Amino acid sequence: MNPLRKSQDRKRILVVDDDKQVASALSIRLQATGYDVVTASDGAKGLAAALDAPPDLIVMDIWLPGGPGFAIARLLKHVGLGRIPIIFMTASKKEGLWKLAQEVGSTAFIEKPYDPKELLATIAREMDDDPEGTCTSTLSNLRHQGNSNGKNINH
Repeated sequence: MNPLRKSQDRKRILVVDDDKQVASALSIRLQATGYDVVTASDGAKGLAAALDAPPDLIVMDIWLPGGPGFAIARLLKHVGLGRIPIIFMTASKKEGLWKLAQEVGSTAFIEKPYDPKELLATIAREMDDDPEGTCTSTLSNLRHQGNSNGKNINH
């Protein structure tokens, strides 16, 4: 993606995370990659932001004040925004979270601390911003290196 792309041509990502440092770091990284980014610090604000101006993709923490990420994903489906890809991120090691994420329509599941290259490659793939397969190749290489930080639940 060309970071010099005009703003109206740039894809928009909504980052919903109550950890301001994570949200800020992710926002900076995504903007540097050429995406427009909107952040929200809790589930209610994330839902409101998505309803106000539907993003092209959502990166959302699972455990949020104002409503857990899974509930927000269900509400988005209910109001007709279920087509928006959602990548869940969590620091929780609780068993079964990836399955719950899949059940609410999540396209990917990344454990914190996340590998920035893997997350960017996952985002590019989910938004079809990888016409030459570069990001898919990066993801494949990361998996072969034994990176256990993230689980991709999409085939």
